[in-house]
Formats: sequence, C-alpha cells, structure tokens
Amino acid sequence: MSSSLLRRGGRWRLTSVAALAAILTITGCASTGASDKPATSSSQAPAGALPAAEGTTAYPLKLTTWAGESTLTKRPERIAVIGLNPNADALQALNVTPVYTLTDDPAAPWRDQAWLKKIEKVDTATRRDPINFEGIAAAKPDLIVAVGALEGKPDYTKLTAIAPVLDTKEEAAEITWQDLQRLIGQTLDLTAASDKLVASAEQAIADVAKAHPEFAGKTIAIANDYGPQYGLSYYTIADTFTEAVMLKLGFVAHPNAKKFVDEDVISDENLGLLDADILVVTYVSDEVRKAREAKPLFKSIKAVSDGRYVPLTLAKDDSTKLVTTAGKQVDNATWVLRAGASTASLPWAVKAVADQWLAGAKLS
Repeated sequence: MSSSLLRRGGRWRLTSVAALAAILTITGCASTGASDKPATSSSQAPAGALPAAEGTTAYPLKLTTWAGESTLTKRPERIAVIGLNPNADALQALNVTPVYTLTDDPAAPWRDQAWLKKIEKVDTATRRDPINFEGIAAAKPDLIVAVGALEGKPDYTKLTAIAPVLDTKEEAAEITWQDLQRLIGQTLDLTAASDKLVASAEQAIADVAKAHPEFAGKTIAIANDYGPQYGLSYYTIADTFTEAVMLKLGFVAHPNAKKFVDEDVISDENLGLLDADILVVTYVSDEVRKAREAKPLFKSIKAVSDGRYVPLTLAKDDSTKLVTTAGKQVDNATWVLRAGASTASLPWAVKAVADQWLAGAKLS
C-alpha cells in the first residue's frame, strides 16, 4: 500500500519496506544494565521513562540508515522525535514519553493529552521548518527517532553528533505504519508490545468494517478540491494506502482508480470518472465547494444527481475538522489517509470515515 503524499523534503512514503533486519543490525549480547530495569509503574510514564524491557533486543545495537550508521551502546531512555506524526504516535502507543518533539505532534486530534503533558520540550518548530539541532541537543537525548525527517546527509551528521539516529536503511525506502511501529519497538526492546499494537489496530479496522456491512461490494471515490489554483484531486488512487483502507472497510476497487496513477488532477471533461456508489469530496472552503457544485459537468455525475454525494468543507478555525452542508462538524481524517497512519491514528481515522463522513449516506 502506498501513500500519495511525501513527507517534508519529499522522501517518505508510508508503504512497505524491507525486513526490519535490513534496517537494524544487532551486535553484541543483551544488555543487563540499569537502563533495562522496569520504569515507573504509572499509567503514563514521565519523559525519559520506558516500560520494562522485554529482553529480545541486544545492545550494543547498530542503527543502519541510508545516511550512515550509529550505535546505541545501551537501551535508550531519553528519546527525541522529529518527522511526521507517526513517529511520535509509535512512541505514544508504547507509553514511551519523548524528551523532545515538534509542535505538529500535539495538534494531532488522536493525541493522548496525559502523555503529551509529560514531554519535556515541545518545540515551536514544525516538520516544515529546518531541524532545530540546538533544541534537540539541549534535551540531551540518547536516541533520535527521525524516520523520514532528514533532508540529506549533513542533517544526519549533525544529529549523530548529538545521539544515535533511527531512520530507514534506504533513502527512498517506503515503510508501512505496521513496520514503523515494529522498527521503533525493536529499537526500544519492545517488539512484543509493538506486535500487539499492530494487531489491535488491524482488529479495530476489521471491527469497523463488520459494523458497516452496507459498504461491502460498493465502490467509493474520494476527491479533494483545492480551489482553482490546484484543482480537483483524485484521492482513492489504485494501489495506494487510501484505496487499501477503503478495501479494508469492505468497498471494492473503483474501476477508474487506475486512471489516476500518473496524474491525480481531474479535468472538467473527466469529472464523470468520479461516479461511484458513493462520492466524497472535501473542499478547502465553501466558496470552492459552491463553485464546483455549480458546474454542469459536476452536476451530471450520476452519484451527485442521485444524492450519493457527500461534500465536506474544511472548518475555518480548526483544520482537524470538516463541516457538512448541514453545518455539522466531523473529524478530518484526510491527513491520516494520506500520510499520517499509525497504530494510534488509523483506528481513529477509520471510525471518522465510516461513522461520521458516511453517516446516513445514500448508497446505490
């Protein structure tokens, strides 16, 4: 499954990666140092504390990345995390509280606020800003989780001068949310815990599908209208992560989805390709929505004329919400379906789509 949006700098796609053994090279024997002793027994560990080690990861642990190698001499305790939300999500799911993170991470609506409050430093920097090397160094981490966050080898060199760095082995590597969780879990000697989290998230998706048998065998098309400058973009492209999630919910592959593999922008003359048992279009504003809905070619789409069309508009004051034409706010799951999937976010997003976006939707 692939994603059609790259991370900052254009390197990360949330799709499959080689076996974790190709990313991590384990050397030496299992550590028996103090860092492997159980951490606090509280339900939300303070920054720098980890759950008890499982004893399956051996330290020293060589972290082999596309930009070079660094070595964890012992199990890390103070973890800095940069990059897309899933990096922080994987830590949250494991009840590992980092000492440093970016400002994007608290904004995630699936974020555990109790966990968040224990982070020592939430930087004002976002994933779109240059890496704040000084801020990371001040947090005194012994591991930097930076999967997909590095622009080039100079970034890696500067970070490894602070602490060992975790990233994928290949520069253009693609990694699923499952493998990301397992990669971070293995690095922290929490492999079994990560496997359980992945299984739980996959079961949550299956449970949503079971609760909505009306989706089975139907087609769905999702598109985003960014306005006249960028146009209408097809979202559920063939062989992408977004399509795969819809298939998990019981929908069948849309016959036109393969037509947008090379170009996802939908010209006016091709609007008919959007027809499906259910059509969902998200809009950046009401003005853009009204302009689109006024177009005769859009009106002629059978899903639109038959009332099997769900328009959702970005809320003016809250990017985590979409608004229906009736004025009801629903959760904005587009980021998760595009590039933000994790064991924490995906169950949330799937429920948002099934229970909120498609609530009361008319299916053919």
